[in-house]
Amino acid sequence: MKKIVILIIIVIVLSFMSFISFNYYYNKYYVASIPENIKVSLNNEKLNISYEINDSSDRNQIYYLISNIKKTPSVDDSNWKIVNNNEINYDLDENVYYVYLKNQDNLIFNVQDTNKYGTIKDFKTNKEKIYLPLDSAYTPTLTFIKLGNVDETITWKSDNEKVAYVNEGGTIFSNKNGEAKITATIMDKSVSIDVVVSKLIVKRPKKYNYKKPYISCKKHSKKDNDLLDQILKDRINDAGYKTRAGAVEAARFLSLEFPYRINYFSENGRLSTNGIDAEGRYYHKGLYLHSSRYKDIGKKRSGPGAWGCMIYSGPAHGIRRNGLDCSGFISWVLYNGGFDVKDVGAGLSSNLDLTDYGKRVKFTKDLITNKKIKVGDLLSSGGPGGGHIAIIAGEDDKNYYVAESLWTSPNIGVVMMRYSKKTIYNTYYYVMLMDKYYKKDGNLTKMWY
Repeated sequence: MKKIVILIIIVIVLSFMSFISFNYYYNKYYVASIPENIKVSLNNEKLNISYEINDSSDRNQIYYLISNIKKTPSVDDSNWKIVNNNEINYDLDENVYYVYLKNQDNLIFNVQDTNKYGTIKDFKTNKEKIYLPLDSAYTPTLTFIKLGNVDETITWKSDNEKVAYVNEGGTIFSNKNGEAKITATIMDKSVSIDVVVSKLIVKRPKKYNYKKPYISCKKHSKKDNDLLDQILKDRINDAGYKTRAGAVEAARFLSLEFPYRINYFSENGRLSTNGIDAEGRYYHKGLYLHSSRYKDIGKKRSGPGAWGCMIYSGPAHGIRRNGLDCSGFISWVLYNGGFDVKDVGAGLSSNLDLTDYGKRVKFTKDLITNKKIKVGDLLSSGGPGGGHIAIIAGEDDKNYYVAESLWTSPNIGVVMMRYSKKTIYNTYYYVMLMDKYYKKDGNLTKMWY
């Protein structure tokens, strides 16, 4: 009996060992490995997928397939690729992807949550600094590149809501003179916009304010003048420096956004003739409001005296407030817009003048009807040796809005006049079509609002 028990035990042991040996060799040579402990992570702009596997099997090769379609692929799909070192890395783009694994037995595994990862790349704003008048609004343009699945919600915050606050839609509103920083955040990325709210400028009216006060002498400090120059430059750059829109923007700024009217002053000379500078003309970048600008002034006859200051006018034979004559204003507009037309006059003379920079044509009703005239074209009422020059700074269906410096009451100085398209050619005899001179339109708009 004892021998029989021993024999049975031996048989059982041998059978168990045979089973283990068979199972080992079967798993090693006949059963494909299965990926386990699959992990998904995002590293910068790459999605990483790693897993563990039974390395004891000779059939442990794993394949992967990446698809933007949530549908299990066929085992025979030609897009399956071999996984190396039990790890997959791929660059995210703006699409959402699903990842599948396949072992050598053609068992397919869906890697969970790969479609839930994403990041934001290159979050930018169109303006890093803005200048606003009181009681106005501005909506910046934000752009970003998304990679994978992202939360596109943008949150906004102002560090000084007494000066400027922002609503959920991203519109910035000015409250009070001063500075504030507006921050926009999307996921882990942020951009900031510096906001300068200034009472030195006003919200551009839809209709020109004919009651706007004239500039007085020493109204502005150097700091004021510097800031106004920065705002003017910013406005022109937004429109397009060295474009038609840039020149138009200079005209709109001085006539509409600057809260004071510049006087008309009969010039004492020009840089291009007798070298007289800044007396009825100011052929420099920026505004002429403070004595710090005197260092840039060349030859003088009566000045220096900034806009609004009293100096002697030779042609007027008397003391007048310094400002701009008609060609002085247009020369200033073009020069600040990026075009060096020289400090020249307005007349149709044999000398170089402002009417020589565009294609000068007779101003007729047909020209208006054919829509050949554009905002930014110059207008002239002059004859040989004299005349008036202006720039079209706005247009609607019935009217042209003309920025100019006038010498006749009641609209003396730099103004924005409205002229009916039905009768304007009775006032202005010529139009200078400026396409070939400007070459580029920039961000041109027919109106300023």
